[in-house]
Amino acid sequence: MVWQFSHRGVKNGKSVLHTGGLSALESAFETLGWSDPHYVEDMNGVICDVEGCAEFVSNQGINWSEKGYWCLCSEHGFSKNEMPTMKGRAIEREASRGSDGCLPTK
Repeated sequence: MVWQFSHRGVKNGKSVLHTGGLSALESAFETLGWSDPHYVEDMNGVICDVEGCAEFVSNQGINWSEKGYWCLCSEHGFSKNEMPTMKGRAIEREASRGSDGCLPTK
């Protein structure tokens, strides 16, 4: 519930989920033992792959697809500029893709 309905944003340069004052979300955060706002770690598929960006992903694989399947926020996902510097975790993820374009399974 919290991943689907929480408000998303950036606070002090870090990604956060917050309740927006909705009582159902406040109860869900309390049940999880989360503070409001709840800081979210920088992870693949959730936070933008562009170095220095803490926004949540809204687009995948649109820009610079010939160089990787990048997970991007709305600002970077609609950019027509040159490809910015990507985070190390994203570069490692893309380098681990097989010849079929898929990530290895564990």
